[in-house]
Amino acid sequence: MSVPSVSKPFLWWCTVLTVIILLCVIVYRTGAAWYHNHQLRKDFSAAVPASPYQQGTPLEQMDLGAYSSYFPGISGEPEYSLTHRIEAPVSLKYYTEIPTDETAVALEIPKGTMIEAIPEDTQGSSFYELGYGYTSYPTYGKGWRYVRPFKTAEAASPGLGEEYYYIKIDHLEAVLDAAIRANKPFRAAVRQQHWALNQGTHTFARLIDEALYQNGAYLSPDLFYRILDRWNLMLLGATAIVTVVLLRTGAGFPRARR
Repeated sequence: MSVPSVSKPFLWWCTVLTVIILLCVIVYRTGAAWYHNHQLRKDFSAAVPASPYQQGTPLEQMDLGAYSSYFPGISGEPEYSLTHRIEAPVSLKYYTEIPTDETAVALEIPKGTMIEAIPEDTQGSSFYELGYGYTSYPTYGKGWRYVRPFKTAEAASPGLGEEYYYIKIDHLEAVLDAAIRANKPFRAAVRQQHWALNQGTHTFARLIDEALYQNGAYLSPDLFYRILDRWNLMLLGATAIVTVVLLRTGAGFPRARR
């Protein structure tokens, strides 16, 4: 028995519906990002006197230890054993300044290098140390962080020092993602907040930013959502493809009877 073919008008309306759904998703995600950014600006109450961040002080001249008071009670023993060392999931490139096209890499930890993602001896939480690894300070440029490099197994590694460098937040988020996957306490913390893994990574990477914001010290550019992020661009591409299909099948549009 033959299966009846799907009519062209039906396919046409299905394509139209798909375009409408994609556009609605794009509008919703764009609107949510815009609203989030608007609320950040609206609700930010700058501290008095103005913090070094508010005054535009270069990070190299700041006393970053002054912000440690924003993190009371973060120490404690973990409920589970921790995997402190993991392989770097990406090459970590550190710079002495936010780079331009001519800026050379000051320090690089190659992909696959064993790094101390979770400090074994720290004054803060068992899970992170302020200003080390992926627990970085925001800069004045979106996507760039100020931090001490991860320690490696090599005794002579520059990463063992206390010097701060600039690095892309995407690289630190890659390490944080791997650290969460490798450690049960991190995964449990993400689940308790009912977050997806990428949301937990995003939030943990901006731990210092949130504390600065709550204390009126700084509205970090990394707290803002991208209006046209990767997913919105993908959805726009899908919408364009479906629209092309719709136009090519326009002949299938149901015509009114005379």
